[in-house]
Amino acid sequence: MHYFAKNLKYLRRKMGMSQEEFGKFVGLNRGNIASYEKQTAEPSIMNLSRIGKHLKVELSDLIDKDLAGIDELISRIEDFDVEGQNTTGVAEELLMESLEEHQFKLKKFRKRTDEMASILEGFKQFHKFRMEKFGGLSDDVKKMALDYEKLLEVLEDVLSTNKHMLKLLDSNEE
Repeated sequence: MHYFAKNLKYLRRKMGMSQEEFGKFVGLNRGNIASYEKQTAEPSIMNLSRIGKHLKVELSDLIDKDLAGIDELISRIEDFDVEGQNTTGVAEELLMESLEEHQFKLKKFRKRTDEMASILEGFKQFHKFRMEKFGGLSDDVKKMALDYEKLLEVLEDVLSTNKHMLKLLDSNEE
Protein backbone atom coordinates (compact mmCIF):
# COMPACT_ATOMS: atom_id res chain seq x y z
CA MET A 1 0.00 0.00 0.00
CA HIS A 2 2.65 2.36 -1.18
CA TYR A 3 0.56 5.52 -1.64
CA PHE A 4 -2.62 4.68 0.28
CA ALA A 5 -1.90 6.74 3.41
CA LYS A 6 -0.73 9.76 1.44
CA ASN A 7 -3.67 9.54 -0.99
CA LEU A 8 -6.23 9.10 1.79
CA LYS A 9 -4.99 12.18 3.61
CA TYR A 10 -4.74 14.18 0.38
CA LEU A 11 -8.24 13.28 -0.85
CA ARG A 12 -9.82 13.78 2.58
CA ARG A 13 -8.30 17.25 2.85
CA LYS A 14 -9.29 18.00 -0.75
CA MET A 15 -12.87 17.24 0.28
CA GLY A 16 -12.45 19.67 3.20
CA MET A 17 -13.19 17.03 5.82
CA SER A 18 -11.66 16.31 9.19
CA GLN A 19 -10.70 12.74 10.03
CA GLU A 20 -13.84 12.46 12.15
CA GLU A 21 -16.11 13.80 9.39
CA PHE A 22 -14.52 11.53 6.79
CA GLY A 23 -14.79 8.54 9.14
CA LYS A 24 -18.52 9.13 9.51
CA PHE A 25 -18.82 9.66 5.75
CA VAL A 26 -17.38 6.19 5.03
CA GLY A 27 -18.80 4.43 8.10
CA LEU A 28 -15.61 4.27 10.17
CA ASN A 29 -14.34 6.21 13.16
CA ARG A 30 -11.73 8.95 13.42
CA GLY A 31 -9.21 6.53 14.93
CA ASN A 32 -9.39 4.25 11.91
CA ILE A 33 -8.75 7.12 9.53
CA ALA A 34 -5.92 8.50 11.67
CA SER A 35 -4.20 5.13 11.90
CA TYR A 36 -4.50 4.57 8.14
CA GLU A 37 -3.01 7.99 7.43
CA LYS A 38 -0.17 7.45 9.92
CA GLN A 39 0.44 3.95 8.51
CA THR A 40 0.11 2.36 11.95
CA ALA A 41 -2.69 0.15 10.61
CA GLU A 42 -3.89 -1.08 7.25
CA PRO A 43 -7.57 -1.24 6.36
CA SER A 44 -9.32 -4.53 5.82
CA ILE A 45 -10.34 -5.22 2.24
CA MET A 46 -13.91 -4.24 3.16
CA ASN A 47 -12.84 -0.90 4.60
CA LEU A 48 -10.51 -0.28 1.68
CA SER A 49 -13.35 -0.98 -0.74
CA ARG A 50 -15.69 1.29 1.23
CA ILE A 51 -13.15 4.14 1.19
CA GLY A 52 -12.50 3.76 -2.55
CA LYS A 53 -16.23 3.69 -3.29
CA HIS A 54 -16.92 6.85 -1.30
CA LEU A 55 -13.95 8.64 -2.85
CA LYS A 56 -14.98 7.41 -6.31
CA VAL A 57 -11.42 6.22 -6.90
CA GLU A 58 -10.29 2.86 -8.27
CA LEU A 59 -8.59 0.81 -5.54
CA SER A 60 -5.52 0.26 -7.69
CA ASP A 61 -5.18 4.04 -8.12
CA LEU A 62 -5.76 4.68 -4.42
CA ILE A 63 -2.98 2.25 -3.53
CA ASP A 64 -0.47 2.45 -6.37
CA LYS A 65 -0.59 6.00 -7.73
CA ASP A 66 0.51 9.27 -6.22
CA LEU A 67 -2.78 11.08 -6.75
CA ALA A 68 -1.49 14.29 -5.19
CA GLY A 69 1.44 14.28 -7.61
CA ILE A 70 -0.85 13.69 -10.59
CA ASP A 71 -3.18 16.50 -9.49
CA GLU A 72 -0.17 18.78 -8.99
CA LEU A 73 1.06 18.07 -12.51
CA ILE A 74 -2.39 18.72 -13.98
CA SER A 75 -2.68 21.92 -11.95
CA ARG A 76 0.71 23.11 -13.18
CA ILE A 77 -0.35 22.47 -16.77
CA GLU A 78 -3.67 24.25 -16.23
CA ASP A 79 -1.87 27.23 -14.69
CA PHE A 80 -0.20 27.75 -18.06
CA ASP A 81 -3.42 27.24 -20.02
CA VAL A 82 -4.14 30.90 -20.64
CA GLU A 83 -6.78 31.71 -23.26
CA GLY A 84 -5.30 32.18 -26.68
CA GLN A 85 -1.83 30.86 -25.80
CA ASN A 86 -0.34 27.67 -27.12
CA THR A 87 0.73 25.82 -23.98
CA THR A 88 1.72 22.57 -25.66
CA GLY A 89 5.42 23.23 -25.10
CA VAL A 90 4.91 23.95 -21.40
CA ALA A 91 2.81 20.81 -20.95
CA GLU A 92 5.43 18.73 -22.74
CA GLU A 93 8.15 20.24 -20.56
CA LEU A 94 6.24 19.43 -17.37
CA LEU A 95 5.54 15.90 -18.57
CA MET A 96 9.22 15.44 -19.44
CA GLU A 97 10.19 16.60 -15.92
CA SER A 98 7.83 14.03 -14.47
CA LEU A 99 9.17 11.32 -16.79
CA GLU A 100 12.77 12.16 -15.88
CA GLU A 101 11.91 11.93 -12.19
CA HIS A 102 10.37 8.49 -12.71
CA GLN A 103 13.35 7.36 -14.78
CA PHE A 104 15.68 8.49 -11.98
CA LYS A 105 13.64 6.49 -9.44
CA LEU A 106 13.71 3.48 -11.76
CA LYS A 107 17.49 3.76 -12.11
CA LYS A 108 17.80 3.85 -8.31
CA PHE A 109 15.53 0.81 -8.01
CA ARG A 110 17.62 -1.07 -10.58
CA LYS A 111 20.83 -0.23 -8.69
CA ARG A 112 19.35 -1.36 -5.35
CA THR A 113 18.13 -4.58 -6.95
CA ASP A 114 21.62 -5.31 -8.27
CA GLU A 115 23.17 -4.49 -4.88
CA MET A 116 20.69 -6.77 -3.11
CA ALA A 117 21.46 -9.58 -5.56
CA SER A 118 25.16 -9.21 -4.79
CA ILE A 119 24.55 -9.19 -1.02
CA LEU A 120 22.26 -12.21 -1.29
CA GLU A 121 24.89 -14.14 -3.24
CA GLY A 122 27.41 -13.33 -0.50
CA PHE A 123 25.04 -14.61 2.19
CA LYS A 124 24.46 -17.82 0.21
CA GLN A 125 28.19 -18.44 -0.22
CA PHE A 126 28.91 -17.71 3.45
CA HIS A 127 26.11 -20.04 4.57
CA LYS A 128 27.35 -22.80 2.29
CA PHE A 129 30.89 -22.37 3.64
CA ARG A 130 29.72 -22.48 7.26
CA MET A 131 27.57 -25.56 6.68
CA GLU A 132 30.44 -27.42 4.97
CA LYS A 133 32.99 -26.39 7.59
CA PHE A 134 30.95 -27.41 10.61
CA GLY A 135 29.66 -30.96 10.48
CA GLY A 136 27.83 -32.75 13.28
CA LEU A 137 25.40 -29.93 13.99
CA SER A 138 22.58 -30.33 16.49
CA ASP A 139 19.04 -30.83 15.23
CA ASP A 140 18.08 -27.30 16.36
CA VAL A 141 20.94 -25.75 14.41
CA LYS A 142 20.03 -27.83 11.35
CA LYS A 143 16.42 -26.59 11.58
CA MET A 144 17.62 -23.01 11.84
CA ALA A 145 19.87 -23.57 8.84
CA LEU A 146 16.90 -24.88 6.83
CA ASP A 147 14.84 -21.85 7.84
CA TYR A 148 17.70 -19.60 6.77
CA GLU A 149 17.90 -21.36 3.41
CA LYS A 150 14.14 -20.91 2.94
CA LEU A 151 14.53 -17.21 3.71
CA LEU A 152 17.29 -16.97 1.12
CA GLU A 153 14.98 -18.64 -1.41
CA VAL A 154 12.23 -16.12 -0.66
CA LEU A 155 14.70 -13.27 -1.15
CA GLU A 156 15.79 -14.81 -4.45
CA ASP A 157 12.14 -14.90 -5.55
CA VAL A 158 11.68 -11.24 -4.61
CA LEU A 159 14.79 -10.27 -6.55
CA SER A 160 13.67 -12.35 -9.50
CA THR A 161 10.31 -10.56 -9.46
CA ASN A 162 12.07 -7.20 -9.29
CA LYS A 163 14.27 -8.09 -12.26
CA HIS A 164 11.27 -9.33 -14.24
CA MET A 165 9.43 -6.09 -13.47
CA LEU A 166 12.43 -4.06 -14.60
CA LYS A 167 12.53 -6.02 -17.90
CA LEU A 168 8.84 -5.27 -18.44
CA LEU A 169 9.40 -1.59 -17.77
CA ASP A 170 12.38 -1.57 -20.12
CA SER A 171 10.33 -3.18 -22.89
CA ASN A 172 7.56 -0.58 -22.37
CA GLU A 173 10.05 2.25 -22.80
CA GLU A 174 11.05 1.05 -26.28
